[in-house]
Amino acid sequence: MSIGTRVRQYREARNWSQEDLAIRLDTTQTTISNIESDKNVPGSLLLNKIAKELEVDINDILNDSANNIMSNNDFSDHAVAAVNQYNPVFNMQSPELVESLLKNQEQITRLIEMQNRLIESLLKK
Repeated sequence: MSIGTRVRQYREARNWSQEDLAIRLDTTQTTISNIESDKNVPGSLLLNKIAKELEVDINDILNDSANNIMSNNDFSDHAVAAVNQYNPVFNMQSPELVESLLKNQEQITRLIEMQNRLIESLLKK
């Protein structure tokens, strides 16, 4: 059984609409719909929020086997691996990422400089 199917089952067991759950999670109904229809798999943070809102153990959402992948609310290596299989891995030192961050920082700097010039011109008037 998929994560989306289990989310839907737990949501319906609480008699909540997709919109009800979306509001509680501060997200959109479309996001919940996409999760439940297996178009999207929630990231670890959203998955954790879903489990908390539905008051179920995250293991019950991640897999329907009898084996728990968490114990005493501490993430085991198996639990982390189970969640991470659905999340892309980002190399925070990749040249592309660093270049993109630098370009964004340069754009922000230019915008701040423009804003300062506008403020100065308005104050002179």
